[in-house]
Amino acid sequence: MSAQPYEIELVASETDTDYHEALLATITGLPKAEIREKLPEPLRQAKGWRGSSFGEVARLLGYNTTPRFVKWDPATPWPCILRVKVPEHWGWKGCWWALVYNQSEVYDVARNQSYSLEHWQRIYPACRVTSMLQIWISDL
Repeated sequence: MSAQPYEIELVASETDTDYHEALLATITGLPKAEIREKLPEPLRQAKGWRGSSFGEVARLLGYNTTPRFVKWDPATPWPCILRVKVPEHWGWKGCWWALVYNQSEVYDVARNQSYSLEHWQRIYPACRVTSMLQIWISDL
């Protein structure tokens, strides 16, 4: 794993079907079109995504990942996709919110916003980060 800090540039989700590509574009720096080209057919529709899909696609793009989502550690030095449990009143039964996290910054591709972790926790107090999938390029 690289010891150099990663720089993240927020890539906004622009349609109902590019949310997952925007998350991966934000964390990898690749264009959404390049990510979309590598997607297996079932994932080209937004409803085909599962938690394991993020790691599968990141590996197809040449990135390393943790084997699965692991317990979230806010001190992680590696960029990651966060799995966030949302309050019931949001009406997302069976779904979770995915955000990009790097160096105490939270990137929300749906709202085209980035926040410090502390600020994000203040504006979404009912949301709870449950796990993370780290994604990085090996420098070996």
